[in-house]
Amino acid sequence: MKTIIVCTDFSSEAENAVQYAASLAQENKYRLILFYLQQISVHALNAQVSADYFYEQTVKNQNKMIAKAAELYSQYSIESGYYLASGSFFEELENCIRDHSGDLVIMGMKEKTFEQKLLGDIATRAIHKIKKPLLIVPAHIPYMGIKKILFAYDIHKNMTWSAMDDIYSFINRFHAEIEIFNVNDRLEDFTQVMNDIDLNSGYDMEDIKYSFKMIESIEVIKAIEEEIMLTNPDILMMIPYQYSFLESLFHQSKTTRMASENKIPLLSIPLNID
Repeated sequence: MKTIIVCTDFSSEAENAVQYAASLAQENKYRLILFYLQQISVHALNAQVSADYFYEQTVKNQNKMIAKAAELYSQYSIESGYYLASGSFFEELENCIRDHSGDLVIMGMKEKTFEQKLLGDIATRAIHKIKKPLLIVPAHIPYMGIKKILFAYDIHKNMTWSAMDDIYSFINRFHAEIEIFNVNDRLEDFTQVMNDIDLNSGYDMEDIKYSFKMIESIEVIKAIEEEIMLTNPDILMMIPYQYSFLESLFHQSKTTRMASENKIPLLSIPLNID
């Protein structure tokens, strides 16, 4: 049985992501694990509160998680559990993924403030830190099934077999139609693109409905946004490129930008290159 890890802090956008994840889990008979990182307020730390206070907060949070997992089981008839942690968010999330053999991580995305656009938030930072497929769900987007996927693919970035495995696993699970969409400053030879993507090596394409579309443009983000409006996909799929420190000074991740500005769920597939 596959396992979804859904992050929550009980905010409205996190609750929406939980309901999205639960609906997805119900449809596919997945197991759902709620991940919650408890944080003690700065005021409490400055006041040097007693160990009893920390214990009481842990028990309180644990009871909230137990109640939420029970609610999801009752509402969706899915196997559910929770992971309560303290410390570094990404370290503990990786521990949760490892301990529960997580296959997919889901996080909610709230409306962006100016400060968040400058500094980023946990969801966008997770794109380059989590080594599992990550689905970022904008606030107020309900789960309506996954039947059409727009895969924005840069043919000049290396593809790994682990990433391709994740992509095909996702497509096959949902029997989804996929459009492979490429934006470039000059149109490539189509035959070369097929060789680069290597879709026909080791995979049976007969059961997958797919199409290709290539557009010549220097405005990649705008072209993707326009294609989303034109084709109305259920999710956008991208593979984040890992820039070096020097490269990051001059380039912003397109996957991160689309997650920040996107109006539909974004599935980030990691390359998993150490």
